Amino acid sequence: MFCLSRLSGGVSILILRRYPSAVNMTEQEPTPADVDTDQDVISRILAGEREAFATLIGRYSDPLYRHALGMTGSPDVAEDILQTSFIKAYHHLGEVRGRFDAWLFRIVANGCKDWLKNIRRTHLSYDEDDQPSSFASPDEDLDRTEMRTDLDSALAQLAPSLREAFIMKHVEGRSYEEMADLLGTTVGALKMRVHRAREALQTLLEEKYA
Repeated sequence: MFCLSRLSGGVSILILRRYPSAVNMTEQEPTPADVDTDQDVISRILAGEREAFATLIGRYSDPLYRHALGMTGSPDVAEDILQTSFIKAYHHLGEVRGRFDAWLFRIVANGCKDWLKNIRRTHLSYDEDDQPSSFASPDEDLDRTEMRTDLDSALAQLAPSLREAFIMKHVEGRSYEEMADLLGTTVGALKMRVHRAREALQTLLEEKYA
């Protein structure tokens, strides 16, 4: 499903409203020789070919939506953040320095953290756990659901930066090197954030599950 968002100059750009399953950011980057690089596409847009922005949307919507969904727990909020981020990116394309995908990721990540600062009631969805095992008993399904709910509640209490690092590492399965590249920080700093997130989660959950 698509919707049209009006951008500057009276040009309508297609922005995805529903996103397929996530893929790695690096897997989205164009590699064939006959496919324009991100910078080539940006140059075309800045030269007046505004419709070319749909190419960038198509390349990066999936993993960015997945990250926003993991951070906010809400498909509607994730979609809103992504739309806002793409529109912001469109209006500031001339400011891109270095890798476009990392620059765009930080816009989305900041949008998620801003939302988390204002909204404390969040729910983290683990799509891979949504289908119950055919071997699980009803009691086991209830236990799994309760544990996931408790973990969601604990994650919601983490500082946004710790929640972000934990999700990128343990939900999205990114390497520390990729995380550092996307967030513009160091591997050491991210390892510390993930460690602090684990400790905080353990503290929040140990009373019930010790």
